[in-house]
Amino acid sequence: MTNTYIHECKPAYDFTASSTSVLLQRGPAEITINGNTYSGNAEARLDLLPRASIHLYGRFKGVSPADVTSLMTGQKTVSSFSIDNRQIEGFPINIEGNLAAIDQEMTIKWISKSEPIIGIGNDSTQMTRVVFHLFNFVDFLGARRTVEREGDATHSIEHIDFKYDGWRVKLKSLVETKNNIKSLKEEGGYRLTHIGCVDQIDHAPYTGKDIKHILKALRYFMSFAKGIWSEPVCVVGFDASGNRVWESWSSPSESWYTPRSWFDPHNSSQLAKLFSGFMGRWTDNYWHDALHEVIYWYLNANYSSRGIDTGIILTQAAIERISFELVVKDRRLITIDGFKALRASDKFRLLFSSVGIPLDIPAETPTLQELASPNHMNWLDGPHALTEIRNALVHPEHKHRGRFSNAYYEAWNLGLWYLEMSILAVCGYSGTYGNRLKQRWIGQTENVPWV
Repeated sequence: MTNTYIHECKPAYDFTASSTSVLLQRGPAEITINGNTYSGNAEARLDLLPRASIHLYGRFKGVSPADVTSLMTGQKTVSSFSIDNRQIEGFPINIEGNLAAIDQEMTIKWISKSEPIIGIGNDSTQMTRVVFHLFNFVDFLGARRTVEREGDATHSIEHIDFKYDGWRVKLKSLVETKNNIKSLKEEGGYRLTHIGCVDQIDHAPYTGKDIKHILKALRYFMSFAKGIWSEPVCVVGFDASGNRVWESWSSPSESWYTPRSWFDPHNSSQLAKLFSGFMGRWTDNYWHDALHEVIYWYLNANYSSRGIDTGIILTQAAIERISFELVVKDRRLITIDGFKALRASDKFRLLFSSVGIPLDIPAETPTLQELASPNHMNWLDGPHALTEIRNALVHPEHKHRGRFSNAYYEAWNLGLWYLEMSILAVCGYSGTYGNRLKQRWIGQTENVPWV
């Protein structure tokens, strides 16, 4: 049996039927209550309101009155839930039953303990192509463009292609992308904006375990591009004949939000240029852990509504982490003990000087410049300013505690600029970027400082 998924990159589920709930799978189900097993039917769904999550909805008949009563009164709980003979570890979040009915019927809404959920296949399943879905991503202009027809209308489809070590990733917009992004701007929430495909250039098969590693890398890569979590979800793997052989169910992490980021949507080649260097670091055992931690902190720090004071602290923890990885473990410029003995500002200077990031406080942060002047704090440079503001935030006995609140926004934004530049630099990136320190139009970019 073959289908168009061999040749085309299209959504693997029907996301047009509803904007609030997407059917992923329907099949026979079983639950266990107090040692008793009951059969029925269930659906696995990606629910998008009020917050995105994977839920299973089961309907079961013939449940004993005693078990219904024990569940409804909270004396017992459902100890297991399976769909298509696949056990889903989790717990019920809603149970409904009719105690008066002769043929007891009960409905259960079940949530998994964690995502993703492997709904079909396993780590050893062989596939040649996967399709993933990307929610709430940026409305980029592609490095190439195709046209799709829908009735009498034509739609431009934007494409970005990434390659690394025999792997190929294709990311594209959809006919619905423009309308979905318009709805997101007006209403918020979650909408499918892009679709992606992953295969090997020579079309060789790979396993469920292999693709899990690639998907995790893409999660951090795409999120670093947008500036908040934006990961592949609801991934489907196909074999060489086009059969669905592997499914990984997951939900988008963040509702619609558009933070500042180094990535400029009108210059999508930036992602293609970064991907190989990013993957080179990601697949290195030492750098993998560092990138994992640093990007996690970056994404939390970059969400301004969660507190820019918190963002200042997280950003500088991330800069220190990446400094240690580069100057101690990678380039061996200093010993571990020597690094520990340095002031935080010197750890920053060592990193920035090593990769070509300027130390001067930029003109785009006038409040910081004024504070740094000899008439005020007499700070030497950007690292000095940032670490002094951070120290005043975290140390209750600091003599300048509370004095720098009018500079928090600039310190937060400058720290994130330093962190973005550091990540790009250690990944060997030498292209253009959107400078978050400047008020700019989309499409207005400049070279990274070390070029």
